[in-house]
Amino acid sequence: MTNERSLPVCCYCGACAAFIPDYKKYSEEEVVWDKGYGGTVSKGFCFSFCPRTFAACRLCEGECPRMEYGVCDFSPCASSPEGRILGYYNEILSARATDKGMRAVGQDGSVVTAMLYEAVRRGFIDAAVVATRTEEWKVEPFVATTPEEVLLGKGPKYTACPSVQGVWNAIDRGYENIAMVGTGCNIEAVRRLHALHDSSLELDRVKILIGLFGTKAFWHRDLVTFLSEREGIDIRDVERFFVSKGKFMVVTKDREFSIPTEDMEQCVRDTCKICEDFTSQLADVSAGSAGSPDGWTTLIIRTKVGEELVKASASAGVIETKKMSVEGIEKMERFAINKKYGNYGMIRDQMEICSACMTNPYSFTLQIGRGE
Repeated sequence: MTNERSLPVCCYCGACAAFIPDYKKYSEEEVVWDKGYGGTVSKGFCFSFCPRTFAACRLCEGECPRMEYGVCDFSPCASSPEGRILGYYNEILSARATDKGMRAVGQDGSVVTAMLYEAVRRGFIDAAVVATRTEEWKVEPFVATTPEEVLLGKGPKYTACPSVQGVWNAIDRGYENIAMVGTGCNIEAVRRLHALHDSSLELDRVKILIGLFGTKAFWHRDLVTFLSEREGIDIRDVERFFVSKGKFMVVTKDREFSIPTEDMEQCVRDTCKICEDFTSQLADVSAGSAGSPDGWTTLIIRTKVGEELVKASASAGVIETKKMSVEGIEKMERFAINKKYGNYGMIRDQMEICSACMTNPYSFTLQIGRGE
């Protein structure tokens, strides 16, 4: 990959490396685009499901999970206000794990970990693709098949994870009821794969997608260098990252560092600068902190299977829920629209770069053009 990034920027979702057997694999944190391999990303199978290219929407052709509620929100199809801002949803709740120990080691209300823990324990799913990390905070997909393994994915990582590779690993290992936790681009890649209706991919085994709210992810190499040079932090000493009140917090074995989030811009992945999906709009249920009180997780329930997971977890007593306030929803909408408009210029720039190979990183510009 050249430093100029003259092709659609890679979001490191793992889809092409997982589902195209003879495709070039990843180098460091991106796909290695090979001019000799099919010319460009705009040609071939990978174009159909890469979250950073534009392909005709096939999610409307009969089996879109959004249609369970009568609405397709795959941009630019959405017509409702919430479809444009938060994606289609049936209900928004605040939730948290009832186990205080789980809340203490997770993020916000640790709801995603609690729901997956219970789903695996009860057999609702037999595998959960979560993100784990190495000692040096390199993030890797992991197929958890026991409640105890689910706990290995707890806590935020803030760098990209090729989670779709984990989906393929779970399929290859024969699991029949798979869940994946991922960012908006991970979720979109799986939805595009679903939309191919190719039985040989066996994507019907992926039963539920849990999407994480996201503003930006960091390059691993840049994050490691930044922390070392600015704060003298050895990445191997870091125990936890989290964001609080505009500060990027780094917790090591013996102290806590507070860094203004704007200072972290130099570490932000290029792909995040052309992303307009704050709430993982194509997930079955989306989760994040925005809109909820401290210590609680916001859950956006979008599909029937997402609703079943949340209700089953609440009925089992592993999570508690409460109605999201109007103020909370409005706050979340502000975050979402700020991301859409804030990245609009970069989206336009990337579209100009991509025009030579007939790709388009996203269709948000069509919505802007209609005055929406």
